[in-house]
Amino acid sequence: MFDAAVIGGGLAGCNAAITLAQKKRRVLLLEAAEYPHPKVCGEFLSPECTALFAESGFLPELQKLKPVSIQTVCVTAPDGSVWRSKLPAPALGISRYALDEALARYAVEQGVTLHSGTRVTEISGSLATNFCLTTRSQAGIKTFEAKTVIAAYGKRSTLDRVLNRSFLHRPQPYIGLKRHFIGSPLPNHIDLHVFPGGYCGMSEIENGQTNVCLLVRQDVFQKATDGAPAPVERFIQWMCAQNPHLAAWLSGAIPVDPAWLSIGQVPFMNKSSLEGDVLMAGDAAGMIAPLAGDGMAMALHSGRLAARAVERYLADEVSADVMKQNYARSWDRTFHSRIRLGRLLQSVMLRPALLTPGLHILNRLPALGHFIVAQTRNLHLVER
Repeated sequence: MFDAAVIGGGLAGCNAAITLAQKKRRVLLLEAAEYPHPKVCGEFLSPECTALFAESGFLPELQKLKPVSIQTVCVTAPDGSVWRSKLPAPALGISRYALDEALARYAVEQGVTLHSGTRVTEISGSLATNFCLTTRSQAGIKTFEAKTVIAAYGKRSTLDRVLNRSFLHRPQPYIGLKRHFIGSPLPNHIDLHVFPGGYCGMSEIENGQTNVCLLVRQDVFQKATDGAPAPVERFIQWMCAQNPHLAAWLSGAIPVDPAWLSIGQVPFMNKSSLEGDVLMAGDAAGMIAPLAGDGMAMALHSGRLAARAVERYLADEVSADVMKQNYARSWDRTFHSRIRLGRLLQSVMLRPALLTPGLHILNRLPALGHFIVAQTRNLHLVER
């Protein structure tokens, strides 16, 4: 019997497991994939992440991975317009391939029981009766028992159907693509290159590589590829033709990965931070638009919030109902306004007719740009 079972070994899941293990709780961490593995992700650790990693004690381990410092952001429009701004505090660039493995290893060092390559196929029970989790791995089918469950399995999962989550009934029109390159240096800055119906982010990570990650509307992707035998490569050609800055960088870049990593049906609609008696965390609870650059910090923060709510319940400080109510309120208070602003900014970014004059306004009013950047993140974590 575990005090807590955490489903998903990414940033939210690992941070939740670490937080509880450091309170001397028996924690089970279940990750469907084997470490290390790549993910479609911007691989941008916003300034808040440093404070969150410091709190868990992981910061020295992160520094061993040699992340790249990022201090400014640059946005370009299809007509060549450019806006640059300084971030509120230094951010970091690090691959999920390296980060997730190191964080999971640190979780084990803190006392977490980790089962990677283990997919949860069924969840039964409740806070009143305890939970039973059925899993499948190469070793076969196995069940685990836990007093509480935190689900932090990412944007979409077969578990969403197991939990009968309502957002699945609404189609999502976005596709994400990611690939690592070696190209012209991008010293200390992250670039967002906009094209009709999407945008492409570029920033350096460890080992002299650059992460290129993009989001595009599915209808735009389909129109641009139009039945091409290699649709992704055809789309990249079309995308480069839409933005001169994007074309200039990619034309001289050498891919490191054998192919583009992709994900479909990226969900930006409202989700729930609770599903019955299961606490949702990370992208499983809600996802901010990638252009805001705060997704990884939100994952870490929500994992910590979920773990602290569970700890109070396990310590008999609050009832099950109060724990759930407090967590739902805390999640909404912490993240809802940022997610809403991120969606608004994304709707502007996806429309070059709005973006270009918007960049001109930001260039004339630098303070406005600084204000918008600050509103997409929790700077109180940075200031502590």
